[in-house]
Amino acid sequence: MDTTVEITTDSIQLLSDNSVYVRKTTGPLLTEVQSNESVTLPRAKYILDLSGPIKVYVSVESAVHVHAGIGQTELTFGETTSVVISARSYHTSPAATITTSSDPEDMMQAVSMFGSALKTTATERSYPTLRGHPPAIELSDELDIPHTLSRPQTGIRIEVPPTLQHVFVVAPLAYYLAVEVVPGSTPQLVTDTGYTVLLEGTEGFEVTVSHLLKQIFLLDCIVRTEGETPLPLYERQALESALKFDIEDLYGRRLVEQLEAYLEVPFDTIRSQLPEWQFETRLKPRAQQIEYLPFLADKLATVRIREDASNPVRSSPTRVRTTGNHPYIKTNRTDQKISTRNDEITAEYDGEQSNIQQFWKDDNRTEIAGTGTLSAFQNSVTQSPRDGDLEIEVICNDPDMSEEFVAVHSAYQDRNDLPLDVAVHYDLTTDDFEDVFASESDFVHYIGHIDPEGFRCSDGWIDARELETVGTKAFVLNACQSYEQGLGLIEAGAIGGIVTFSEVQNETAVTAGSAIACLLNRGFPLYGALDTLQKVGESDQQYHIVGDGALSVVQTNQGLPTVGTIIQNRDSSDIILTVYTTSSQKLGGVYNIAVESDDSYRLAFGNVCLRSVTTAELVKFLNTETFPVLLEGELRWSTDIKTHEL
Repeated sequence: MDTTVEITTDSIQLLSDNSVYVRKTTGPLLTEVQSNESVTLPRAKYILDLSGPIKVYVSVESAVHVHAGIGQTELTFGETTSVVISARSYHTSPAATITTSSDPEDMMQAVSMFGSALKTTATERSYPTLRGHPPAIELSDELDIPHTLSRPQTGIRIEVPPTLQHVFVVAPLAYYLAVEVVPGSTPQLVTDTGYTVLLEGTEGFEVTVSHLLKQIFLLDCIVRTEGETPLPLYERQALESALKFDIEDLYGRRLVEQLEAYLEVPFDTIRSQLPEWQFETRLKPRAQQIEYLPFLADKLATVRIREDASNPVRSSPTRVRTTGNHPYIKTNRTDQKISTRNDEITAEYDGEQSNIQQFWKDDNRTEIAGTGTLSAFQNSVTQSPRDGDLEIEVICNDPDMSEEFVAVHSAYQDRNDLPLDVAVHYDLTTDDFEDVFASESDFVHYIGHIDPEGFRCSDGWIDARELETVGTKAFVLNACQSYEQGLGLIEAGAIGGIVTFSEVQNETAVTAGSAIACLLNRGFPLYGALDTLQKVGESDQQYHIVGDGALSVVQTNQGLPTVGTIIQNRDSSDIILTVYTTSSQKLGGVYNIAVESDDSYRLAFGNVCLRSVTTAELVKFLNTETFPVLLEGELRWSTDIKTHEL
């Protein structure tokens, strides 16, 4: 546990309705309380496991009543009693830094130490809280591994040719298995029993390595259900009869034995039940990109190698967003198309060969593109949480854009369950603008104009690429051609943001900006907000991610950020649920869908289709929480949908 505190109380309330697992003090699961359920337990010693962004445990000796209501959970004890609360958060920061030369064999030794961050090599390492952040890597003149780092001895090694491509691609797999990476003429995984798996299948090296990681991870999640939390896992129910091993027998065996059993199962057997691997990255085979690997391994990202991996993925330009003349515009731009700077973007940022391409995908073939920067990853692990309310800054630097401003401001104030401080700013000067971005805040939503000179202010322009310090974590720049300014904010201290490459029509900007605000205010990650817009055709891929697209501004009130799509049939409905990952909710977690016909747990994340749901079940489900729903092509809130519409 990271933190433990003892209090005296007769009850505890949580502003979430996540499941509560009740254990005896010896560890085994006694019962679970899901959303909209209650349970009363006699006086005894209990450990209450409260799932959420961090693992919270409540130890108490008392009678206990647990009620998981809509949007909140209440624990009531038989009397005022002593309660011990413990918390285990994600290990989100590197514990040490390894320096390495550009020699691929030195890099192999550096990557071999990633597994030192795992808190266990048992199947439970598939839980995100038991996977620590790999040590950081800095490119230098020689290899230097801190003596404080120690990798578990797993009896497994990965042999690959000593090239940057091979080292980069196997890094997430090497981390998850805590294995040594060594030079070899043939890419293969080898155990100390002599078991060998080739890493160059019919689909090529990159795909084979990706499939191997996904298969091992999924089967770990299934086998771990024989441990201290024997949840009814949907993926186990779907696959158990097709597996070539006994799950109960395999649990607790050596990693080598588990691995050999897993890899005797054909990949096509388990493919349909894989949790969605939403995050894919593309790197250049350049030595300096070794510094990305700890961050990508931490996310268990799919790694591809491409020569053009620094080039931003662009959308086609549309007409300009313009609302009138401005006193500091030197030429009349009222009805003109502002010239694009795509060539300048390529020259300035691609020349450094330091950025990477990022993609977030789902089963419906939607794809959100992003530009990753090392600064964004580094900012994400160096910024500390602030005390006090969540601070959101809304800037409107054009009075003719008040329609979007009113909608956005209203959206950010629509969370009574969170301590939000929403500040509004109009027609800022350059000095005031710099002050807003320099101050520590959680999010800035900018509505206005961006010109080649920078952000348009009341007394001129300010160029984000010249700012020394940015204190905000995330941002939306809802203005034309905001890509370069967004990168400037990342380099100065921000973690992630939403930007545009080209001109944006004013109508599109108003609609998209309002929807983004609503989704972010419900705990959606940046890429999840854009993915939802893309599902309803609002953004037409005009928006782009810079930095960490999995960053969320606030916590969701529904466990995991989810959007539903309702498909109406004659006598019933199908509902497709898309569940998104965030920076604080990584692969390996589980969630439960609050419909009576399905009481199993599923691995996060991805798409789930509930078929033939009755109207009564659907109405009950839509009213469990407020979440976005696509109904007949329109984005709605679940609790606003009336029965007669279903």
